[in-house]
Amino acid sequence: MIIIIDYDAGNIHSVQHACSHCGYDSQITQSPDLIASATGIIIPGQGAFKPAMEKMNQRNILPSLQQAINNKIPILGICLGFQIMSSFSQEDGGIEGLSLIDAEVKRLENSTSHNEWEPFSFRKDQMNGQSFSSSQKLSRKTILDGRVFYNHEYGVINNDPYAFTVPVSLKLNQYSGMFVKDKIIGIQFHPEKSQLTGLELISMIL
Repeated sequence: MIIIIDYDAGNIHSVQHACSHCGYDSQITQSPDLIASATGIIIPGQGAFKPAMEKMNQRNILPSLQQAINNKIPILGICLGFQIMSSFSQEDGGIEGLSLIDAEVKRLENSTSHNEWEPFSFRKDQMNGQSFSSSQKLSRKTILDGRVFYNHEYGVINNDPYAFTVPVSLKLNQYSGMFVKDKIIGIQFHPEKSQLTGLELISMIL
């Protein structure tokens, strides 16, 4: 069962609908016990970093995520869900994240807001031997090429030299549009809003 974590950060039902469209059973929950027993976990989200982390801490979600990592359960973070997996964000004067990945979140250059479609492509053989690529369903499709929708003011900067990343765009190439390290996947764009490309990506990684 795919578990979608509910921490009052929006877009959970859109994500669940996208999972259903791709043929996956999913459940929305706040329960650490259900999260710990999942076969796959999605951390969705849109909004601000600070209240998101406050809800995560209030609901004691982190131990369940750490258990899932130890059990090699895939975890997908989407937009804000990707950002809070980092160790730190500049937002609101500086806030600690979940520290699931070696990355930090910074304001986009020139304080811009990035709300637009961008081209997105990657090949399976570019993923540098990540266990994710060999054990998940990427074997059904080896190349993804399309457009994805971004809506964010902060971006994730990867500090892990062993992670696979795809930049947001040519202009915002210091920020990760997609991040993969072992069983942890982060996506800055919204696959549930990215039409066919987003659905194909969900099918490939869950």
